[in-house]
Amino acid sequence: MRIAVVISALWLSGCSTLFGDSFRDRSEDYLTTEPVASTTTPEGMTPLVYDDALAIPELPVVPERPDSFTVPRPAPLDVDDNDTDSASLAEYRSEALNPRLDQDGAGTQILRLDSGYAQSWASVTEAISASDLKLMDLNRSTGTFFLQITPEVDESKQGFWSPLFGNDEPEAQVFLLKMNRAHSGVYLSLLTDNDNLADEALTQSVLSEVLRQLES
Repeated sequence: MRIAVVISALWLSGCSTLFGDSFRDRSEDYLTTEPVASTTTPEGMTPLVYDDALAIPELPVVPERPDSFTVPRPAPLDVDDNDTDSASLAEYRSEALNPRLDQDGAGTQILRLDSGYAQSWASVTEAISASDLKLMDLNRSTGTFFLQITPEVDESKQGFWSPLFGNDEPEAQVFLLKMNRAHSGVYLSLLTDNDNLADEALTQSVLSEVLRQLES
């Protein structure tokens, strides 16, 4: 064991002798390095032609040499800016979605979003949760939100004797708010089942409420 230690010491000593201080840490040599004169050509030889690759411009004032180097760090975040940052994030999300009421080629009322399916699904889910709409279930794979809604009574269609016989108050029904992929983004429509669209007035009301939450 002692022989190995001696050999190791001799080897390290030999390396130092052979390679000098090649392995010395030179990361702070700039603090002590002095400028040297340009290379000169001995008399009788053709002068060397060269340009400084990293020429140092002349300064009107020689800066004081630092004693150490401080790693630059970003300024700490001001806690008072949190509200502003949150508002900016909400505005950015709203602009990215660009929600707007529109009509498809058949004239059906829809709600268009410009973002991808994943972001749109998450945003609409959050919007419905924040609204007065009652979410019963949802299926991301089919892009369906199941909403329980009680349609408003159309008094103009009630007969004269209707208030005298029974209770004509409408019952709550489950409607399908469908998210469909489009050429650019997605769009939402309201259906009574997989094949039938909901009433236009009800569709306008539901989509407007989702839009209001997406923009808030």
